[in-house]
Amino acid sequence: MKKKKQKIAYDKESKVLSIELRNGKSVDSDIHDNLVIDYDRQGRVVRVNLYDIDFASFRDLRRKRIASLSHLGAPILVK
Repeated sequence: MKKKKQKIAYDKESKVLSIELRNGKSVDSDIHDNLVIDYDRQGRVVRVNLYDIDFASFRDLRRKRIASLSHLGAPILVK
């Protein structure tokens, strides 16, 4: 069986971050808050989904953190 590469995808519209870890059909799931973990028949994690993830809010936090480091006087690269 050919091993599948892990895959990370983000859907901006639905704000879902999906991490696929292996090939396989999901037969069971655990749900906690905005986290869903899908399992295959052998109980191995197939996929992890995080719901309501908004990366725009992370950008705002990064800007605040950079502003708080301005006293260091060193240039900070922001992509």
